[in-house]
Amino acid sequence: MVKQFLKAFALVVVFMLVWMVLLFIWLFLWGEDSSMTWIGILASFPLFVILFIPYLNFVSKQSLVICGEGKPIAKDALRQQILEINAYDAPVMVKEKRDKLIITWRYVDARWWELFVKAGMTKIYELHVKLDDSKKEAILVDVQKSVSWGSGPANVSISGGFFRGYIMEYEIGKAWGIRENFSVGNIYDYKFTTAEIKNPVVNTIVRNGWTVRFGLW
Repeated sequence: MVKQFLKAFALVVVFMLVWMVLLFIWLFLWGEDSSMTWIGILASFPLFVILFIPYLNFVSKQSLVICGEGKPIAKDALRQQILEINAYDAPVMVKEKRDKLIITWRYVDARWWELFVKAGMTKIYELHVKLDDSKKEAILVDVQKSVSWGSGPANVSISGGFFRGYIMEYEIGKAWGIRENFSVGNIYDYKFTTAEIKNPVVNTIVRNGWTVRFGLW
């Protein structure tokens, strides 16, 4: 993934350089003391954010890519493999929300809730997966939310979700898939890292022939 991150970084640098050139041209045309100069400078900040965030999403999807291995299976078959997580005795669950699958910690279960509280977790990790059947691609988004555990699973409060992107805790080829990771094992072996959710899901998608792209949404 190192080359992919370098490519993404280079594209971000290009955006910055182009923006600086445009700003310099504006200053050159209007002069340092012109009111239009200050209007341009002040307007550039919100405009930069408005343009940069979609650009960063584009860069992420174009650069942070893991190609599928072999012939891709049908979308429904892949979706079903991911939903099978809910059948395993594991601290991970899948929620369906419109056209996405959201894989996160099983905080609605009293047994796992107790372990999460003892582990001192202050953040809840969600892996959002959107399957594009026409391209046989899965768009993945990492989301971190704040959590308040309350007095039990029914009182868990989750907020935030503004941080989204790619959390660098994935190693391709060094983890098993969903079936191997979640169908067996000791519940006390979990360290509750993002990789324990992401690795099995990504490996399962890739090994079923689908390409993975990481984005902001």
